Amino acid sequence: MSLTPLDPFQSLVVLAWRRADYLVHQMVRALGLGLLPCKPFLLRPVRARLAADLARFEALTRRLLVLMVLEKGLSNYGVARSPVAARRKQPASAHTSAPKSRRCLTLPAFRLAESTGRSASTPPPRRLKGGPRPRILRLDQPLPPPEPWEYPVLSEDLVPSQPLIRRLVALNQVFVDPATHLARMGRHLLRRARAQPATRRYRLGALPPAARARRVPKDERDALEQLHDEAIYQLDNLNSS
Repeated sequence: MSLTPLDPFQSLVVLAWRRADYLVHQMVRALGLGLLPCKPFLLRPVRARLAADLARFEALTRRLLVLMVLEKGLSNYGVARSPVAARRKQPASAHTSAPKSRRCLTLPAFRLAESTGRSASTPPPRRLKGGPRPRILRLDQPLPPPEPWEYPVLSEDLVPSQPLIRRLVALNQVFVDPATHLARMGRHLLRRARAQPATRRYRLGALPPAARARRVPKDERDALEQLHDEAIYQLDNLNSS
C-alpha cells in the first residue's frame, strides 16, 4: 500500500496543529489544571504570559480550523439551521444559565469568531467614580489607608485570572475533540456564507501583537503569517462565490 505524500502547505497545517496541541497541553499541565478547571488568581507575570500565549494560539487555532474545514468542503457539514430554528429545538432548560456555584464545573466553548472589542490583555484605564477621594488630614488621627489601585504594582501580586483559565480550557478542548469543533466551524461558516448583508459573513482580523513578539520563534511567526494569509484568501473566495 502506497501513501499519498502531502504537499508542503498541508504538511505545514499538520505540523502547526500538532505543535499547538503539544504546547497548549503543556500550558494546562504547567498551571496544574485537573478535572476542576478553576484557578481564580495567578501571579502578575504568569497571567501576562498566559494572556499573550492565549491570544497567539487562539488565532492560530481559528485559522487552522478554517483551512481544514474549507479543504474538506462545506457541503460535508449539512445544511445550516437558522438561529431561530436551532433555538426552537433546544429544551427549555438550555435557555436558563447554570447556577453560579456550578458555572466553574461546565466546560466553556471555544469562540469561533474573533472578538472585535478591546483586547482582554489591555483593560481600559481606571476611572474614579465621582473624582478622587478627598483626604482630610487631621493631626490627631492617623492617615487613611490608600485605595487598592494606589499600591505599587509588584510581580508578587495575585491578580484575578479565571476568565483566562476558562479560555485555556476551551482552547484545550479543541485538541481533545477536534471532530466536534471542525463540525462547529463548518456549520458556522456555512451559516455565515449565506448571511445577508455580506458584512455579516465570517471574517478574520489581523494577527494579535503577541503573535509577532520577539520571544516567539521565527519559524512559528512565519508559519502563522503564512497560515493567516492562506485563510484570508480562502475566505475571500468563499465570500465572493
